[in-house]
Amino acid sequence: MAAALALAIMLVVVVAVLSLAVNSQGQFPGGQRAPTPRPARAGGGKTPPAPKPPRRPPREKNERARGPRAGAAAAGPPAGAQERPPDPEQAFGDLRPLNRQALAVVMSVIDERTLGPVTRCRLTLKVQPDDGQAFEVTTRVAFPTPEDRAKVKVGATVPVRYDSEDHRRVVVEMDKPAGD
Repeated sequence: MAAALALAIMLVVVVAVLSLAVNSQGQFPGGQRAPTPRPARAGGGKTPPAPKPPRRPPREKNERARGPRAGAAAAGPPAGAQERPPDPEQAFGDLRPLNRQALAVVMSVIDERTLGPVTRCRLTLKVQPDDGQAFEVTTRVAFPTPEDRAKVKVGATVPVRYDSEDHRRVVVEMDKPAGD
């Protein structure tokens, strides 16, 4: 009985190894895949196969690594075009400036994740602008060191920058001092 079991296991191992060896070699030279039967279509006649889309020429290796737009940007501006310096007040997409500063009281601190010395926290802040009504906002902050994380406690005051048009956009400025 033990010999039959050992023989069966050996047979399974040999078949698996041979299968892997054959599959790793790819298609045999001159070998073709057997056609698969297709269901008959209404009308009885054969329909011509759909045309394949044209193949794109292969890209160079370094262009693949950078992505499709990087190569176009590296080419530079078209001939005859003048390059203008960017307008610092212009907003690009969602990169509108955070145009107001204020102090905010920390209402709650929840540590979400710690990876090495970096701790990411979810802060609920009550922002108190000088020229308007106070508002609450929740934001995430990554503290680079445990010492920076220890500075932020419930009831503490932290300096923030926010967008006057969208109060959900708030950034805590940890490098600036604030009163407690």
